Amino acid sequence: MTDFRSHRIPGHLPLRPHALVGREPLLLTASRLLRDRRVRLLTLRGPGGIGKTRLALEIAYRLSPEFERGAVWVNLAELRDPSEVAPAVAQALGVPSEDSTDLLTRLGPGSLLLVLDNFEHLAPAASDVAALTAGAPNLRVLVTSRTALHVRGEQEFPVGPLPLPAPNEPLLASPAVQLFVTCAQTVDPHFCLTAANEPAVTRICRLLDGIPLALELAAARLRVVPPDGLLSWLERPLEVLADGPSDGPHHGHSLRSTIGWSVDLLTAEQREVFAACGVFLGGFTLPALEAVTGKERTREALIGLVEHSLVQTAEGPEPRWRLLEPVREYAAELFGSLTETERLRERHARYYLTLAEQFHQTAPAYDEAWSGRLRADDANLTAALRWAVEAQRTLLALRLVRALGPYWDHDATQKHHEWLGQVLALPDVSDEPALLADALCALGVTSRNLQQYGEARQALQQAGDLYRQLDDAAGEANVLLILASVYSGAGEHEPALELFRRVEVIFQGMNHKRRLSEVANNLGVTYLRLGQLPDAFRCFERTEALSSELNSEEGLAFARGLLSWSAYLQGHKHIALPLALLAWEHMLRVPNALLRYVLLHQMAFHARDAGQLDLAARMVGCSDAMRISTGSRGTCVSPRS
Repeated sequence: MTDFRSHRIPGHLPLRPHALVGREPLLLTASRLLRDRRVRLLTLRGPGGIGKTRLALEIAYRLSPEFERGAVWVNLAELRDPSEVAPAVAQALGVPSEDSTDLLTRLGPGSLLLVLDNFEHLAPAASDVAALTAGAPNLRVLVTSRTALHVRGEQEFPVGPLPLPAPNEPLLASPAVQLFVTCAQTVDPHFCLTAANEPAVTRICRLLDGIPLALELAAARLRVVPPDGLLSWLERPLEVLADGPSDGPHHGHSLRSTIGWSVDLLTAEQREVFAACGVFLGGFTLPALEAVTGKERTREALIGLVEHSLVQTAEGPEPRWRLLEPVREYAAELFGSLTETERLRERHARYYLTLAEQFHQTAPAYDEAWSGRLRADDANLTAALRWAVEAQRTLLALRLVRALGPYWDHDATQKHHEWLGQVLALPDVSDEPALLADALCALGVTSRNLQQYGEARQALQQAGDLYRQLDDAAGEANVLLILASVYSGAGEHEPALELFRRVEVIFQGMNHKRRLSEVANNLGVTYLRLGQLPDAFRCFERTEALSSELNSEEGLAFARGLLSWSAYLQGHKHIALPLALLAWEHMLRVPNALLRYVLLHQMAFHARDAGQLDLAARMVGCSDAMRISTGSRGTCVSPRS
């Protein structure tokens, strides 16, 4: 029998397929951990296709010279039974098969790095690995797995996607883009980033969430289609990203197979919850997932999905999870095959309706925490509304657009307008007159903001008729306030002033301070348009006083911004600039797109007056970009009127 205890192991490492891109920080940290004598077992844990094997191979090449007997690689992907792990390790170490049960005595004192690749499907063998690390003090074990081994002494090392392009940085600073370009050049040595293909390449990397395997498979498709064409194909990435390297593991031949390899390891209950995850866009919370599944053990199943690296933790205002986009598409396919798909979609829609209605209750006293909560679920809210419209759930859709109105008012005029049009076209909307009146009123606001004054008047007239039939005096008065602002925006100032004064009397009778503040604000804007600057200034002072009484950050921001502007137009720049800066401070605490771009435009004039012409030009450009992003075609006169 050959004694190999003082010799380097005869096995060798696999060849490096290409340069490792974007993993230097992980390499440094993992190498440091494996040099630490206290770390006996290091597990590179992450989802399929994330690059664990490639990272482990680079670590092994880097550290092999530091171990007396080098590094030994054991590929476990083709094994089917946990009992096969120990013989596979013995074979890689050059131990005769009849001695594989006595590995510890055969390892000897020489230091060795043992790499076990693709361990996730052989979990019961974790105890054998733990016994090796406990009994051989000079042995270091590096494992790649989609799940942790859950043994004493294990140091987990999460491996995530490659970083995506960051704003205001060169595209090639992104490791995800670097890898895509590197792989594209193996297909076409002449491929390079150009001004023409950069947008498509950026979008491809984002769609694929920086997953290395997905990027490699996508780059290979450049044999047959340019980046722009590939981008359109990737609407269904699982159908496109196939035909991987034939010399790789069987579950890495396509993106579908590598995800399916993990899904096959789940319990039946975990698979059901995984499928339910496919209904969510942009992530979810545990209460949302529980509401959709209706299962008592949803949390336990979620823990299992995170353990299998199919679900990732995500940032948000409360604990939140997400699926990498290709994984989410796989889950969505499973979800679509369920017999109860429509029932689960309705649960999803009703959960987000409840969330939106809770926000709607806080909207008059703006709540940043609630707004942040809705922003985190913007994609889910849109998906819920889309399902309600497509399924012709008219009541649910009407309630959703009403609840989302204050939220959309801050940033999305065009989006709000389009959804209102679709909901109002649903059958049987007249069966819900109160909700219909609110939707028509909201349509009047968005039409006004888009300078579609004819549509605004028609919608507001219908809303006013409904409020009158419902004996809703406050609703009818609100319609008159919005209608007055429509007249003002259309240049019909005298009818506007008459209506504003009429509405002011109504709201004074109701002692409705918030509406009175909006009336004063709108009156001031109308006086501005008429060039009656002192009258405008007095109106904005009234708005400021009422907003202070209401403790309205948003109202104060608008009032002081418009006070500043009216002072500026009167030549009182010593008053205008401090007011503008004060309004800016308020604006930073209120994420209202209209407020942002209006104040930025005003500040540009102060920069110009100070001789900072380049800064002023940039401010105007940013202001216009913000305005265009909301879909607005002009300046609105009030945040909610």
